[in-house]
Amino acid sequence: MKCSLLRCAALLAVCAAGASVASLSAPADAAAFTKIGGNLSLSQRDFRVFNNFSDATANNNTATIPNFPGQSGAVLAIWKGHAEWGSEPRGGTGVGDGLASNPVIGSGAANFDNVFGGTHTATGTINDNVHSEQTGSSGSTLAYTQTPISDGWRIRYYSTWTWHDGPGSISGGMDLQGVSTHEIGHTLGLGHTTVGGSTMLAFISGTGGGARSIESDDIGGVQSIYGAKSSTKPHIGDLSGSKTPGGTLTITGSGFTTTGNDVWFTRQGNLGNPEKVLNVSSTGGGTVINVVVPATATDGDVLVKNGSGSSHSNLSNAWPIDIGSAATAGSGFTELHPGLGTATGAVPYLSGGGDLLPGGVFWIEIDSLQPGAPGVLFVSFAQAALPFKGGTLYAYPAAAEFAFVTDTGSQLLLEGSLPAGGMPSGVTLVLQAWFADAAGPQGAVATNGLQLDLP
Repeated sequence: MKCSLLRCAALLAVCAAGASVASLSAPADAAAFTKIGGNLSLSQRDFRVFNNFSDATANNNTATIPNFPGQSGAVLAIWKGHAEWGSEPRGGTGVGDGLASNPVIGSGAANFDNVFGGTHTATGTINDNVHSEQTGSSGSTLAYTQTPISDGWRIRYYSTWTWHDGPGSISGGMDLQGVSTHEIGHTLGLGHTTVGGSTMLAFISGTGGGARSIESDDIGGVQSIYGAKSSTKPHIGDLSGSKTPGGTLTITGSGFTTTGNDVWFTRQGNLGNPEKVLNVSSTGGGTVINVVVPATATDGDVLVKNGSGSSHSNLSNAWPIDIGSAATAGSGFTELHPGLGTATGAVPYLSGGGDLLPGGVFWIEIDSLQPGAPGVLFVSFAQAALPFKGGTLYAYPAAAEFAFVTDTGSQLLLEGSLPAGGMPSGVTLVLQAWFADAAGPQGAVATNGLQLDLP
């Protein structure tokens, strides 16, 4: 349901800049957080962002931050808001805000962590765990959270306000990261507090960036719902090895069980739920996991749920992973993620390898969702990133289009060689395959892109 200002005071949306925080009186030494009832189970830890924010200032931060790979602008600002409630500093360092008052992101110290589910192509339903802008206004309300949370939530930001993505102090508009951090607190099960300086105050200015950093009362609130971080909670301390789909990733940490660990990845296809590799063993007394990166994984998070149960304390912290430009076999091949999958999460896959030198043999493989699938392979001399059919079109403008049908094994393997005389130096080819599929978001699914840089 959507909680209104009059009927559900404990679930008020963040209010306007004109409201004075100083006018509120609250005991500074007593916990005053409130709870709306319920919590997010392990099946509701994902979140997505539909980046339909209309203000240029909501997407003018183009800096790349290793702790939040592959995202910028409004998506990055909101991702930071989720990470602030995490059980420990993001990526071990907490770097990523740029505001002196909040140098470390990840302060919850509770048995709670979200998993980034990628961007979305629509506002979704009230249970889809999606952030988006909403046209219009509602008095002094900046944003609101739709509940109940047990089966999902949705956060809407009114377009009448001018939204800023930071990362520095905000003036002349509303701080998207700070307001999202407040609203995310509601999705965790928190109501409002009367403790001055807290992120969960009912009335915040929405400017200046102060609400980005949760304070002691906010921390006490999230710990009261999910428990203070357990000493047995799985912990990821580092990633090494291959981050390429099909490669072996090594996760180092603690609290993993000998068998039965599930490794979660952010999944391609705007589908929200993480891609899970199930029943993975650990070595080193529960300190090392080796896992093959799934073909459908993309930039975002890695988490480990150990095999000891399904309580809040069985899921690890979220660790950043950059998969977005994974090189495949052979020099000169680069994958461009994500692809576009069906509603059940299946994503077709394009890979390649071999020798791109003159006279060398190379191969291109298309793995479809089903045998005998008709498709089109687009080939371009330029890389694009255009919204198309609910996904991203990488090979545009198309210099050539090749219709094909995958074989009975749901694959198409192409082999070839470059002329002995070579190609003009520095030529780049970008390939992507699209399939008609009724189960796709707009009746289509697509592979990732594949870039070939010819020597």
